[in-house]
Amino acid sequence: MSGSRVELADLSLSRFLAWEERQELRYERLGGVVRAMAGGSLRHDRIAGNLRVFLHPHLRRRGCDDFGSDVKVASPRGDVTYPDLSVRCGPYDPNATTIEDPVLVVEVLSPSTAQRDLTLKRQAYESIPSLRVILYVWQDQPRIDVVRRGADGRWDDDEPAVGADATLALPELGIEIPLAAVYEGVSFEEAEGGPA
Repeated sequence: MSGSRVELADLSLSRFLAWEERQELRYERLGGVVRAMAGGSLRHDRIAGNLRVFLHPHLRRRGCDDFGSDVKVASPRGDVTYPDLSVRCGPYDPNATTIEDPVLVVEVLSPSTAQRDLTLKRQAYESIPSLRVILYVWQDQPRIDVVRRGADGRWDDDEPAVGADATLALPELGIEIPLAAVYEGVSFEEAEGGPA
């Protein structure tokens, strides 16, 4: 397996994507490391689904589309990820399986993947020129951390929106998201710990 890992890490982006398309499992490639994707919890899926349901009609009015965790995002560095949600604007090829120009990506933080999401994936996302916003959505409390690309091209520090009554402003897309909508139907009493 280690020999194949090295070979996969060294493939060009187009060759890696062609290889990955032929596999039964989904694979991410980050910083030269290739790893099979695992499934998420029901809580994880509900939060991602709630956010997508809320965003969809607002995005369509702006000429943008939302995509779930079956669509890959590729970075100029050759990283390949499956964010929980991605948004791109403008026309696209409906047969494509990869987005290279998202304006927003969302990661719902899981205890098993938070470290990777907040470090390696963040580095990959920050290398994508079109990307304006990264959202990190917590599962164990109503909290979304927002990371924005400033007008100077640099990424700002995380800004948290905390509490079920909070609203997250996304001026980049002309949308305000009530956290109550994102966490609808989610009980925090059953949470097994945060992403840290």
